[in-house]
Amino acid sequence: MKVICIGDSLTNGNIGYTYRDYLGKRYETINKGIDGDTTEGVAFRLKRCLKDKRYKDIDTYILFVGINDLLFSFSAFSYFDEEMYENSQTDFKELYESMLIDLKNNDKKVIIIGLPYVEYSDFNQNLIISRNNVIKSLAEKYGFSYIDIYSLQKEEAEKGIPLTLDGVHFAEISAKLLAVAITKQL
Repeated sequence: MKVICIGDSLTNGNIGYTYRDYLGKRYETINKGIDGDTTEGVAFRLKRCLKDKRYKDIDTYILFVGINDLLFSFSAFSYFDEEMYENSQTDFKELYESMLIDLKNNDKKVIIIGLPYVEYSDFNQNLIISRNNVIKSLAEKYGFSYIDIYSLQKEEAEKGIPLTLDGVHFAEISAKLLAVAITKQL
């Protein structure tokens, strides 16, 4: 079974480990992950993928994107701007929903992965939880599968298990956790 995996560095696997490597030989993954990509970049590439004749017969997509939107937005500022966050939340929802509409209109099976747990001590995890609520709500609206990787990772973090190599990019345990959850949906 062929699966298109589209997202950022967590999909690409150039830095750290990727879930794609642990899905098993039954699945042939087509890597459409790009390091540093944002929701806007993935939305653009998704449109191209859906139009590309090479991928016409592939009916399953795994969508894993959005953490860089938060990391880039807030690493540029030394303070939290509530208004800026609310505006970015609205933009994010509209852009994310446009991707799901494109996938639905093309009759694709979709597995959506929420944003991951971030191991930065000064990072506000509530930002991720809020975004994940938006993503989960959209997944339900369009009838797509949703995987809450944040909760899976947080459970392991509470046991003292390191989940990332650098605060964001997956250690092997995170990649394996996600692969198991995805396999159950495939």
